[in-house]
Amino acid sequence: MNYKKELKKFNINLFATMSLVMFIVPLIICGSINIFALNNKLLLTGKVYWDILIVLVGLVFGVVLHELLHALGGIIAGKLSTKDIKFGMNLKQGLFYCHLSKAMKVSQYRFVLLLPVVITGIIPLIICTIFGNIFMVLLFCFMVSGGAGDIIMFFSLMKEDKDTKILDHSSAPAFYLLYPEDKLPENFVECTEEMEKELIASMSISPYSTKKGDKKNPIIKVLLIASFLALVVLGVFLVALVLKFV
Repeated sequence: MNYKKELKKFNINLFATMSLVMFIVPLIICGSINIFALNNKLLLTGKVYWDILIVLVGLVFGVVLHELLHALGGIIAGKLSTKDIKFGMNLKQGLFYCHLSKAMKVSQYRFVLLLPVVITGIIPLIICTIFGNIFMVLLFCFMVSGGAGDIIMFFSLMKEDKDTKILDHSSAPAFYLLYPEDKLPENFVECTEEMEKELIASMSISPYSTKKGDKKNPIIKVLLIASFLALVVLGVFLVALVLKFV
C-alpha cells in the first residue's frame, strides 16, 4: 500500500513554556505538601551542597534514563529492534532525543511518548512528595518538566485514529502521519522537500539567539545551565528554610 506523509512539527519555544509551567506548578503543590502538610526534613544528607550535587547528578542520569525509556517503549509497543533506534542531541536547541526509525501505530507512539514521563517523573515525584525531602521533590519536578515536549506531542494526537501510521522525525521535534493514498483526511497537506529543508535549517539555529549561525561554545551553555540549576535548588532550600520557621 502506498502512503502519503503529512509533517507535524512543533515550536521549541512552546516546549520551553510548557516545561516551565510543568516545573513551577508541581513544585508549588508538591513542595508545599512535602514541607508543611507532611513536615518532612529539608535536607537529605545534612549538607546543602551535597543535596545540590545529588540533584545535578540525578538530572544527568534522569535525562539518560528518559531517552532509554523511549527506546524501551518502542521495543515493547512498536516491536522495534535495537537497529531501529538512534540516540542524539542538539545542543543549540537544548534537545536530547531518541529516534525510532520504524513506523508504528498512533496508539503505540502515544505509549512511547508517555512512558518516560510517568516512570522518571510522575511516579517518583509522588513518592518523594510523601517520603522524600524538598530536594528530591525538586529533582523530579525537573524530570516532569523535561517531558513537556512529549506531553504536547501526545495531546496533538488525541484526535487521530489509533491505527493511523506514524513515523518519528530523525532529529527534530516532529513526526509524520502516514495516510493511504485513497484515504487522505480532510485538510491534508503533503510533506514537501521544501518543508523538510526548512525544518532542518531551523534546528541549526539556537532558539535563544536572534542571529543565524550562532557560534557560542556548547560547553559554556552547559555550564550556564548547570549554574542555573544549582542556584534554583539553593534558592528553593533557602525559601523552604525561611518559611518553615516563620
